[in-house]
Amino acid sequence: MVDWGLLVLVLIAIAIGFALGRRSTRVPEDSDAPALEPHYIQGLNYLLNEQPDEAIDTFIDALDVNTETLETHLALGNLLRKRGEVGRAIKIHQNLLARPGLGGEQSRQVQLELSRDFIKSGLLDRAEMLLKELVETTVHPMRTQCLEYLIEIYRDEKEWQTGIDMINKLPSRRFSRLPDEWRLVQSHFYCELAEESLRRSDYLTARRHLKAASLADKQSARASILLADLEYRLGQYKEAVKALKQVFYQDPALLPEALPLLITCYQATGRLPQLRAYLNELLEQGASTPVVMALAELMAKDEGVVPAAKFLGVSVAKSPSLKAAEQMLSLQLAGYQNPPEGMALADTVIRRLQKASPQYRCHNCGFAGQHMHWLCPSCKTWSNVKPVE
Repeated sequence: MVDWGLLVLVLIAIAIGFALGRRSTRVPEDSDAPALEPHYIQGLNYLLNEQPDEAIDTFIDALDVNTETLETHLALGNLLRKRGEVGRAIKIHQNLLARPGLGGEQSRQVQLELSRDFIKSGLLDRAEMLLKELVETTVHPMRTQCLEYLIEIYRDEKEWQTGIDMINKLPSRRFSRLPDEWRLVQSHFYCELAEESLRRSDYLTARRHLKAASLADKQSARASILLADLEYRLGQYKEAVKALKQVFYQDPALLPEALPLLITCYQATGRLPQLRAYLNELLEQGASTPVVMALAELMAKDEGVVPAAKFLGVSVAKSPSLKAAEQMLSLQLAGYQNPPEGMALADTVIRRLQKASPQYRCHNCGFAGQHMHWLCPSCKTWSNVKPVE
C-alpha cells in the first residue's frame, strides 16, 4: 500500500533540493560553500530511514523563507495539518508570518493557511478574527475563500444570521443571485432560524424566515415541512396540507417526513376518503413504500386487516422493504386469534432487525443513524440525509 504522506515528503524534499540548488548556482565558483546544505542531506537520511517527523523538522531548518520557497513551506504546513499535527502546522505558519521578508500578498496567503489550522484545531474564534481581517484586505478569489470558511465557522457555531450575512457578501453569478450550492445553504440557515422561532412560538418571525428560505431555494422540502408545522399549530389544517403536498415534487425521498403530519391534518378535518384518494394518486405517480404503508393502514381501518395485508404483500414482493414486511406481518397476525408460532417468531425477528437498522442514511458519505439530520454530522453537507425505506 502506498504511503502517501511519505510520497509527499519525497516530493517536498525534491523541491527543497531544487531551491537549494538554485541558490547554490548563485554562489561564486571560488566560494568554499558546499553544493548542498548539511541539513538537506540529513533530512534525506531521515526520510530514507522512514523517520518523516525528523525529516520535516530538518527540511524546515534547511530552507530559507523567500518568494521561491514559500510554496514549499506552505506544502509542509498543509501536510502536517492533513496528518492531524495541527500544532506543528500552526508553528510553521506563525514562524512564516514572523519573517520580515514576506510581501503583502504572501503574508495574506500564510494568514489564510493559519486560519485553516485554527479551524482544524477547533480554535474558531482565532480563525474568525483572521478571516474577517482578510475579507477586508483581499480581493477575489482569496476573499471568496475567506468568506466560505467564515460561513463554515458560523454554521458550526450555529450563528445562522451572521452566516447569512456572509453568504450575501459572496460574488454573484451572472443571471443568478448566488450559485446554487450557496442558495441551498442560505435556505437551510433560514430554516434553522425558523425552527428557533417556532420553539419560542414566535410564529410571525418563523413565517418571515420560511418565506426567505423558499425564496433562496424554491425546492426546499424542509421549508415546506416547517411551514406545514406552523400552519398546523395555528389550526390552519388546509394550508398545512397545501404545504405538505409540495414535498412530493420538491424531494420525494422526504415523503416519510411529511406523511405523519399530512395524515393528522386530514384526520383533523374529517377528510380521510380524500386522503386515501390523494395517496392513491401519489402511488400512480411513482411514490414508494411509505405511501403504500400509509394506504395499507387506512385500508385496514376501512376494509379490515386481511385485504390490507394482501395489498401490502404485493408491494413487498415488488419492492422488498423491512419496514413494509414488518407492517405486513403485524396485519397478518392481527387477523388470527391464535397466530401460528412460526409467523409470530418471524414478526419478532423482523422487529428486532428493524430496530437495529438505521432509519436514515446520507447519500453523500454513507453516514447512518436513527434520527433525521438536515446537516450530515459526518460530511457536513446539507439535504443529503434521507429516510431509509
